Amino acid sequence: MKYFAVLFLLAAACSQQEKPDQAGNGTETVVNDTIPEMREDVASSAVASYSEKVEDPLNDWKFAVDVYETPATFRFLIKIKYMEVEGEDTLKVPNFGIMPKVQLKKGSEDRSCIVGFLDKNGIFKEQKLVAVKNNQLKISTLRHYARTRYKVSK
Repeated sequence: MKYFAVLFLLAAACSQQEKPDQAGNGTETVVNDTIPEMREDVASSAVASYSEKVEDPLNDWKFAVDVYETPATFRFLIKIKYMEVEGEDTLKVPNFGIMPKVQLKKGSEDRSCIVGFLDKNGIFKEQKLVAVKNNQLKISTLRHYARTRYKVSK
């Protein structure tokens, strides 16, 4: 019975005719290019912000992370401030065929923030950790994400 099912599937697969694409190679390219690579309007205000007060009796200091849009749709500028130290980094969000939505969440330790984005299902994907360790500002990559182009044979 197993052999009959395998033979039947093989025969069905062989009997389907391929419809070649315009290049004539029998494959179709699938891409998520529904969102433009460049923004027409770049927001001047932060699209996501996180702030935590730093306890100091003499100064009004804070630990803050702000994310800003750039002209490139899937790239963002991260501005970080801790006391009087300022820094910048970039965030690259993969193109899932939807407009990117950046989010910031409090990290597990004091003065830490996780920078990430929402995927197609609205699930938070953490990408970078911004934290203060030994009174120094640290940025580390937690995970890498990528979108790939692939060909589907017909």
